[in-house]
Parts: sequence; structure tokens; C-alpha cells
Amino acid sequence: MEIMFPGWLGVGAVLAVAGVTAWVVQVRRGMGVTSLSNLRPWGSYIAGFVYFMGLSAGCLVLAGLPLVADLPAIRPYAGLAALVALVSLVIGGLFILVDIGRPERVWRMIRHGRLGSPMMWDLLLTVAYFLIGAVLLVAILADAPASVLAVLGVVAVAAGVADGVTAFVFATQVAREFWLSAVQPMAFFAAALASAGALLQLLVLGLAPSGYVDLGLHDTEPLALVTAACLGLGLLFLLSELLTLGFSRRADALRLVRAMTASWMLWVEVVTGVVAVALYLVPATRGSTAGIVVASVLALVHLAAKRVHFVASGLAVPNLDLRGVDLDRGRGGAVLRRPVELALSTGLVGGFVVLTSLGLTVMPLGVTG
Repeated sequence: MEIMFPGWLGVGAVLAVAGVTAWVVQVRRGMGVTSLSNLRPWGSYIAGFVYFMGLSAGCLVLAGLPLVADLPAIRPYAGLAALVALVSLVIGGLFILVDIGRPERVWRMIRHGRLGSPMMWDLLLTVAYFLIGAVLLVAILADAPASVLAVLGVVAVAAGVADGVTAFVFATQVAREFWLSAVQPMAFFAAALASAGALLQLLVLGLAPSGYVDLGLHDTEPLALVTAACLGLGLLFLLSELLTLGFSRRADALRLVRAMTASWMLWVEVVTGVVAVALYLVPATRGSTAGIVVASVLALVHLAAKRVHFVASGLAVPNLDLRGVDLDRGRGGAVLRRPVELALSTGLVGGFVVLTSLGLTVMPLGVTG
């Protein structure tokens, strides 16, 4: 049995071990070893959760669509997308687990959950994602009848579109200037499809030399165009948010715009996004392996920066007036400022690499164009 991506598997394993070690330290010493606090409760763990939930949702859509409609351009990706969707969901759930701080109390989320809470909706959606992704993957591996796959495809697409529920967790935070926006569900969905498209292109190009997949560079072109469109849409949403906030001329809105534009993470997001879109759209780079690889890597960096900056922006403007408490300290949110938090976050990314590599190794998901 040939191990898929053995080099990446080794790197991922090292990061995962470091992450487990960091989690042990966090559990034993408490959340004080991270950058998180009662005043700034959300950071890189929530950014990671949103990122991998979006990746899972986007992959579910790309796995389900060709099972429902006649889309030969993306049909070969269905099996790979279903696997990535399931692994992404596991990693996203682990990000929430480490964010809780006290994993033995996770059951309280269910016991004290309210159906009127967007967070409860998100929890239920996560469970549904897992069941749908697992059943879809098994059905594809078992080469189930077309009628069965079509039904599962409809369910998978519906679940992927429902990724907007995650956005409502933020969009209903009325006290947070940047998060309270009706555009969030649409922005989340565009980012979900973009992340899925970029990663699947990297997987196909990485697996092709081993013969695991029989797909050429021309097979990635439709997915490259979809990814470019979604990235461009996300950039337009960001520009719209900044212009709308600035045009209002409200003190808090202008303060948020200044905080956002002063953040280096925003410019990483913008530059990598613009360059990735250009590389995807220019025929010369879209028609070369190096061009697609660079564009896809930049797209994933862009989307990671988007998630980190999104969480930080929601915490950039203090919304409480507490005498004697400096809410401005560390403006922009608490993200990756402590070694334990950094090691744990990167360790979970390493876990994603390990699980994906092992899944590709043990599952016959090879496809032909």
C-alpha cells in the first residue's frame, strides 16, 4: 500500500504531536496560557473552526452537485471532496473542543442548549454534516446505485448551503460592529466553495504523478474558474463592508475601518486574494501546473487570513464601557499571540494533513477524467 504524500504526512504528524502536547498544557494550566480572556473570548480556535467548517461545506457541495446534475467537469472530484468534507468536519469539531477549555464539560452544550440559539443550530448542523458526509463517502466507495447517489447528492448540497448557519452565529451578535451584517451568510458560502476548489485542485495535481487519479491539468480548469469567481465575490463583499462602514460616518464604524486597515492581516488577505484570482483567470497561468499550484496555495492563505481577520475585526472596537478596564489594549482581537495557542492551532492543521493522507491511502478514491 503506497502512502499518499509521505513527506506531508511526516510534517503533519510532527505538528499534531506538538499540538497534543500544547493541549495537555492548556488543560492542566487553564486558558490563561492562551491569548483568550473574558473580554476577548474568541481567537484562532474559532477562526480555525469557521475555516474548516467552511471547507467541509464547500466540499459537500462539490461532492453532491455532480451526483444530482450532469456536471462531468466536477464529477471526478466527488469522492475526494467527500473525504475532505469528513476530515474537515472532524478538525473543525476539535477546534471547538479546545476552545471550550474544559473538554469534560462539553456535554453542557447539549444539556443547556436552546433551540432559539444560533450556536445550538450550528451544533446540530455539525452533527448533521458528519452523518451526511459519512454516509455519502460510504455510498461512493460502495459504488451505490445512481438513484441512491442522487438522493444523497441533494442532501449533501443542501447541507453545504446551510453553512450560512455558522455565519448567523456571528451575524446575530448585535453588539459587534463588523459581524452584524446580512452579507455574512453569502460571504461564508463563497469562501466555503473557494477553499474546497483550491484544495481539491492541489490534491488532484499532487496525486496525478502516482497514478492515484487519472486527471490532467485541463481537468482542473472548470474548478479554477469557479474558485476564482468565489474569491472575487469574497473580495467584493469585503470592499462593500468597508465602503458601507466608512460612508455611515458613525464614530464606531470609522474607528473599525481604521482598525481594519491598520491590520497587516487585512492586507495579506487582499493581496493574496487578488493575485490568486489573477493567476486563475489568466490563460497562461491557468494552463500551467505551477500557476495552478501557486494560485491554490495563495487562495488557501487568503482564506485563512480572512478567517483570522474576520474574528479579530469583530473584537477590534470595544462595545462596553467599563471604568478602569482598558478594552483597547491589544486592539484587533487575541489571535495567535501565545506559543501554546499557536502550537495547538497548527497541530490541528497537521492533524488534517495526517487524516487526509491516511484516508487517501486506505480508501480507493482514485478517479478518471
